[in-house]
Amino acid sequence: MKYLFALVLLLTVASCGRQQAPAAGSEAQSLTETLDHPVFDEAFTAGFTLTQNGTTFVFRTEDVGRIDLPSGRLAAFDPFVAFEAEPFDKALPRGSFPLRFAIARSGDDERIALAKIAFSEARIARWELALVKGQDPAALKPGEFFGYGVDSGTGSFMDEAAMRAYAARLQHDGEKFSDQLIESMEKTYRHTRSWLLLPTERGTVALFSSGYGDGTYATYFAYDAQQNIVAAITDFGVVAWR
Repeated sequence: MKYLFALVLLLTVASCGRQQAPAAGSEAQSLTETLDHPVFDEAFTAGFTLTQNGTTFVFRTEDVGRIDLPSGRLAAFDPFVAFEAEPFDKALPRGSFPLRFAIARSGDDERIALAKIAFSEARIARWELALVKGQDPAALKPGEFFGYGVDSGTGSFMDEAAMRAYAARLQHDGEKFSDQLIESMEKTYRHTRSWLLLPTERGTVALFSSGYGDGTYATYFAYDAQQNIVAAITDFGVVAWR
């Protein structure tokens, strides 16, 4: 694993891209095959099940700690390849918030299906694609989305200020720092996944396994019925929606 990440550090990729959308969820406690919206609430409900293409997923929530966002400018990207990325263009609440994973289990296999920063416990009424500067949703064709590319099997959340400090250290210390990160992630390792919350003076660097691994993954901002922001959620495409 260590040598894989060391190799990945030699690559340079764009942190965001346009991809065909994977398809997510519904209102019931048990769903099959056809879904009409993402399971952004349901997947974080204990005992929620979903069957697609003959595979049944049982969901549970894993609370992994809190993430500090001192500026409210959130970035999400592959932290071992892209080094840094443009933060999303929407200002988010500042402060310390819970970071949660929706873990999808099928047989003996478990995956991080969704990574969520919870700004509120209110139910989600609507969601929108999280965008960085220069991305225009009007330019997307049906079934396309903007997301960030993953080549190391790892996604992230971090404040823009934390990202700048993280990127500078990774570029300065290189493999030594990446090895430290990998060793720390291995302390939380469970089959198919691991994660790390790295506190810094400028916010929390949160690293976590990305579903089935490499791909392009979209992040969404979710709102309640009063149009207050509820969450930032990255969907790793473990289940399909649309």
